[in-house]
Amino acid sequence: MFIISSLPFLNQAQNDTIKRISPNAIEQIVTYKSVDSIVIDVKMRKAYLFKTAEVLYEDVELYADYIEIDFKNNELFASGIADSSGNIHGSPKLSQDGSDFWAQEIKYNFTTKKGKITSVITTEGEGFVHGKYVKKFDDYSFIKDGLYTTCELDDPHFEIAFTKAKFVNGKKIITGPAYLSFAGIPTFLAIPFGYFPNEKGRSSGLVMPTFGEAANRGFYFENLGYYFGISDNFDLLLAGDIYTRGSWAVKALSNYVFRYKCSGFVDVSYAQNFMGERYTPSYSKANDFKIKWEHNQDPKSHPVTRFSAHVDIVSRTFNKYNPSTINDYLSNQYTSKINFSTNIKNIFFFDASMSYSQSTQTGMVDFALPDMNLSVNQFYPFRKKNKVGKLKWYDNISLKWNSQFTNSISTYDSLLVKRQTWEEMKVGMRHVIPLTIPVKIAKLINWNTNITFTEKWYLQSITKGFDTLLDVHGNRYSMLTDTFHRRFNALHELSMQTALTTKIYLMTQFKKGNLLAIRHVITPNLNFLYNPDLMGDRMNGTYFNTITGQEVPYSYYEKSNFGSVNTNTQANLRLSISNNIEMKVKSKRDTITGTRKLVLVEDLTLSMFYNFAADSLRLSPLTISGRTTLFKQLYLTFNIGFDPYCLTDSGKRINKYEVKENKKLFRFSSSNISVGLNWRLDASTFGRKKKEDEKKESATNNQTIFTENSLGMPNTRPDFNNPWSVTLNYTFAYNVQENPYFKINYDKQYINTIVQTLNIAGDFSITRKWKVGFTTGFDFTNKSLSYTSIDIYRDLHCWEMRFNWIPFGGRKGWSFTINVKASVLQDMKFNMKRDFRNNL
Repeated sequence: MFIISSLPFLNQAQNDTIKRISPNAIEQIVTYKSVDSIVIDVKMRKAYLFKTAEVLYEDVELYADYIEIDFKNNELFASGIADSSGNIHGSPKLSQDGSDFWAQEIKYNFTTKKGKITSVITTEGEGFVHGKYVKKFDDYSFIKDGLYTTCELDDPHFEIAFTKAKFVNGKKIITGPAYLSFAGIPTFLAIPFGYFPNEKGRSSGLVMPTFGEAANRGFYFENLGYYFGISDNFDLLLAGDIYTRGSWAVKALSNYVFRYKCSGFVDVSYAQNFMGERYTPSYSKANDFKIKWEHNQDPKSHPVTRFSAHVDIVSRTFNKYNPSTINDYLSNQYTSKINFSTNIKNIFFFDASMSYSQSTQTGMVDFALPDMNLSVNQFYPFRKKNKVGKLKWYDNISLKWNSQFTNSISTYDSLLVKRQTWEEMKVGMRHVIPLTIPVKIAKLINWNTNITFTEKWYLQSITKGFDTLLDVHGNRYSMLTDTFHRRFNALHELSMQTALTTKIYLMTQFKKGNLLAIRHVITPNLNFLYNPDLMGDRMNGTYFNTITGQEVPYSYYEKSNFGSVNTNTQANLRLSISNNIEMKVKSKRDTITGTRKLVLVEDLTLSMFYNFAADSLRLSPLTISGRTTLFKQLYLTFNIGFDPYCLTDSGKRINKYEVKENKKLFRFSSSNISVGLNWRLDASTFGRKKKEDEKKESATNNQTIFTENSLGMPNTRPDFNNPWSVTLNYTFAYNVQENPYFKINYDKQYINTIVQTLNIAGDFSITRKWKVGFTTGFDFTNKSLSYTSIDIYRDLHCWEMRFNWIPFGGRKGWSFTINVKASVLQDMKFNMKRDFRNNL
C-alpha cells in the first residue's frame, strides 16, 4: 500500500514525525521534508523524498534531490537526480559536527552512525579532502584513493595524493604514502606517511625555517623552531638561527591574554655574529640582543589602578646583522617605559615609572629609575561644599599641588654598568603649587590670573673649569671638565601672570552667488608676566676659557633634572592679536543644510612684548605667525620676525631704534616657512565604490603591497578591489636668519636654509592577478634617492608569488617566494633571497 503526498512547488514543506514504536527504534525524532513530493511505503516502512529534500536527525543534516529513508533498518540513502541530458543535479550533502561532505551517493545508519560515501569532497579546516570511497564512523573516517588540498575547485590545482587515510574529526589527518602533484601530474616529491594537524584553536607544532646563503657567514637556517599552543591564555615560540661559519641566534616569543585583566607579549633574542674568515683582518664578532615587552591592562580589571609596560631595548648592531623589519632597520631611537598609577578617591594621584631611551647611532642612553609623581586634584578653597545659587567670583579660585621625584642619568651605553655612572646619577625633586583666579567681566572679557610657586631640591651640583691634559704623544691640551659635588640645594621660583582676552566677531553676508558669508574672528590678548629673581648670584658661577681668554658664566644646576631657575627678573607686558577667517558656501554634498564651511586662515597672530625690568632693549621683535590648511592636504605654517632695534657693525643689537636711525619702524630679522603635503589618492577618489562583499574579502590596503612580521618577512596580501593608490608626503622649510657679521666679513646680509623631504608610496594592478607596489623618496640634502623598494605580487588562486627588490642602499637585496595561501600548509613554499646582510 502506498501513500503519495504531493506538495505544490515552493510551498511550505511537509513535516512528519516518527514516534518510538519498538525497542529497536531510534531514540530521537527524525524530521524530513521536501519541496516536490514525499512518497511513504507503509508496508516496507520507507519514505521517498524528491526535489530539495532535507533530513534532520540529532547533529546530522542531509540534503539531496533524492533521499530514501528506511525506518525498519534505520538507514537512509541519498543521491542526485539525472536530467534528460544525463547531468546529475542535487547531489547529496551531509553535515555533522561542523564537517560537510559533498558526494555522489551517501548511505548512513542512524543507530550505528556509520556510513558509506562514494566520490566525496569534504572540508577539513582550511583544506578539502577528496575521496573515491569513504567509510564514516562517529568520530573518524577512513578514505581510500583520496587527496588533500587547500584549493576549493573540483579539479584542484595541486594536491597531496594518497592511497588511504584516517581522519579524526577536529584533531588530525593521518595518511599512508603520499606524493605531491600539480593539475593531476605527479611529482617526485613523496613522503612515506603524512600527518596534518586539524585541531580547532591553538595547536603545537614545528616551525619550518627559511634557508639561504650569506656572503660572510655561510649557509644558514633561520627561524627554525617549535610553537607551543599551551592554552587559551598564553603561548610560546622557541626559534633559532644557525650559520655554517659559526654565527647563531636564539629567540623566544610569548603572547598572553587574560580576559578583562591584561594582554601583551614578550620577545627576547640573543645572537652571536661572526663576520669574515678567522685569523683575517675582515674577521669580527658581535654579541647582540633584543628585549621587547608590551603589557596592556584592561580598563575593566581595576577602577583606579593601572599598570602598563612598553620595553624596547636593542644592542647597537642587532638590526644590522639579524632579521628585522624595515621600520626597525631604519630606526635609531628606541624608548621604553614601565608605569604604575593609582589614586585615592580621585583626590590624591600617584604615578611611578621607569624610563629608558637610547640611540643606536650615537650610543647615548637616558635612564630614569624611579620617576615618581604625587599630586592633588584641583580644589576650590573658598567654595562651600553644598553651594546653592550663583557662584561668586572668589568661588572659582582654585589650587593644585604636584611633586615629582626623579633619579636619572645620561651616559653612553658602554658606561651604563660602571659603578661611577650610578654614583653620579642626578637626584632631584620639584614641587609646584599653582593658584588660579578666573574672573568674567561683563560676560565679554575673561580675566585670568595665575600665581605659581616652584621649589626644586637637588642633591648635586657641578663646577666647571679648564684642565690641562697630555695626549698620547705628550702634548699638552686644555679640556673643559665638570666636577661633581654631592650636597643638598634648594632653589625657589615665583611666577605671576595675569591676562585679559575677548573675542570680536565680524561677518559679511552675500545674497547672490555661491558665496554665502565670510566670518572674521579677532582674539586680542593683553598679558602681564612678572618673574622675580629670588636666588641672585648664589647659583651662578664663571670659568676662565683658556682658549678664548674670556670669563664664561654658567649655572651650578644647569645639568640637573629640572634645570636651573630664573636668574633675571622679568616684567613683560605682551600684546597679541589672533585672527581666524572662514567662509560659508553652497554645497550639493551636504543634503541637509546645503552649505559647507571652508577655513581660509586657521590662525594669524601678531605678538610683541615690553620688559619693564630690563635696563635696555626692552622691546621684543614683532612676531607674525600663522597656519592654515589648503585643499585638506596642504599644510602651511610661517613665522616672521621684525626687530625695532639697530645692529652694530659687529652684529650686536644696540639700544637704538630703527625709526630714528634709518627712518623705518622695523628691521627684517628672520623668517621660517614650512609647507607640508600629505596626499592620498586612489581609485575610490574618482567615484569607484566597493561592494559590500568585496570589502569583506579585501585585505587591509597598505601604501606598499607588503607589511613585515617580526621575522622580517612579508605576510599580507594586496587589495585587488582598489586598482591603484598613491601616497605622497612632502615637506619644505625655508629659514632666513640675519647674518650679524655681514658688515665685518663683507658676506651676505641674510643666511638662507632650505630643508626638503619627499616620500612616495603606491601600488597599481597590472591585471586582476598582478599587482606592483613601490616605496621611494628623495634626499635633497645629499641629492640622492632615499630608501627604495619595489614589490611584485601574483595571485595564483590557491598559491601566491611575491618578489621584493631593494635596488640600492644599506638594505640592498631581493627575495622571491612562492607559497600556498592557506596557513595550514604555510610551510609548503619555495623561497630564494639575497638580503642586505649578504653585503656585510
